Amino acid sequence: MVVDPALSEVRATRYKAKVESVSPKANRTAFEDADECFLGVSLENDSFDVPKLEGIVEWISRRFRRCTVLVGDSIHRLTLSATAALSPEPALARALELGREFIADRQPVFDLFSDRTDFTVVTCAEVRWWADHDGFHRRLRSQFAEDPVFRASVESFGRRYHSRGATDLDGQELAKRVAISSEYFLEEFAVFCCLRARGLSVMVYPGSFSSLAEVAEGAHPDAPRELRDLTVVSLQLKGR
Repeated sequence: MVVDPALSEVRATRYKAKVESVSPKANRTAFEDADECFLGVSLENDSFDVPKLEGIVEWISRRFRRCTVLVGDSIHRLTLSATAALSPEPALARALELGREFIADRQPVFDLFSDRTDFTVVTCAEVRWWADHDGFHRRLRSQFAEDPVFRASVESFGRRYHSRGATDLDGQELAKRVAISSEYFLEEFAVFCCLRARGLSVMVYPGSFSSLAEVAEGAHPDAPRELRDLTVVSLQLKGR
């Protein structure tokens, strides 16, 4: 019998997912009453390698009947432009390619739990064409420009991310990367708004998402209602 390499990797190393935090805190247990969720996927992030993804998907399958897997392909071009110094067109082409590779390579993991949960994949590139996306994006960019508290939150999240990944960045390079990361988050938040507008109220992600958690907790009342109405479930993964 031929064993899928991805599943062999899953069996070699196992991870268990557990809830690290829920925003808003008032929904700490109530989020499990929902029938469906969406899983945010960041490309080239080791939290989504096969063994860890298996732990995440198993956790989801025990709680939700349906799950939309949101693959962050087109927005990953901004990460590539910041960290790999790619110009816009090559960065987008590479980001879309990485998205296709992720979907093909990780499908066996979702198939493992398809008897419990219906997993549907959607990409950020697809959502960007939805009718309401541009309106959400414009509103978020306007808030970023006009609301210093919201802007500081988004920039702080990007600054922590890049400072953690590269300690030798000079001030100018760090500022450039933070600006690119801010645009990444605004695009991503617009996509989240689109999903929430279609009834997906619970977002699952392996790791912290401080700016989004603040919005969910009510710290940024001028954010789109769809973003404020999200429940953000941050997972922690532990080997077993």
